[in-house]
Amino acid sequence: MSARVGPLVRDGGPLLAVAAPETRARLLAQARPMVLPRGAAIFAQDVPAEYVHLLVQGSVGLSTIEEGGAATLVEILGPGDAFPLGAAMLRLPCPVSAATLAPSRIVSIPGAALRAEAVADAGLMQAAIEQMSRQWRLLADQVADLKTRDATQRTARFLARRLPRPHGPVELPEPRAAIAARLGMTPESLSRALHGLEAAGLLRLNGRRVDVPDRAALLRLAMPRGEHRVRPA
Repeated sequence: MSARVGPLVRDGGPLLAVAAPETRARLLAQARPMVLPRGAAIFAQDVPAEYVHLLVQGSVGLSTIEEGGAATLVEILGPGDAFPLGAAMLRLPCPVSAATLAPSRIVSIPGAALRAEAVADAGLMQAAIEQMSRQWRLLADQVADLKTRDATQRTARFLARRLPRPHGPVELPEPRAAIAARLGMTPESLSRALHGLEAAGLLRLNGRRVDVPDRAALLRLAMPRGEHRVRPA
């Protein structure tokens, strides 16, 4: 469903925030804003990455599927993320499919326009490189999580990443099954981990909201065996 460009998307979010005003204006003039319900497909795996999608509000799941197999959710994106940025910048097919996990607002910018503007706008190019680097870091962290942390530790780290402040609420708009898939566990294991963390006093469950009284305590619990200090999320 199309929508008019509203106040939350006029600046283009983090990707366009440091671009020159005229660059930002040209890209947003070509943008296609959308308001999508939960479960809406955005693009399919292996199709050309013709657009870069800026997630303004909501949640998007990235999934991959092997021939003859079931889809596997590999990442959950939140507001401020741009996707599939790497594929669009490199003129490659989308390595994953994308669908909304919650009602979402998205702004889609033609990849060709973004590439052309980035050549001439150092701020935009830097922002694109930084976002792709953060996405690489998250992928590397996910591999480390699966190899070194148990279900409770992975759950604690996931919640801590969503809470940049020392304490406060964490919103979980996605279905619990999607979060469990992202963390490499069953929904039942995720439920046990959440209730275990609640019993330990590290969080309070309140529907789709989780109240975290101490982010640092969650990160300490999430440390793999052998680590001796709290590391940044």
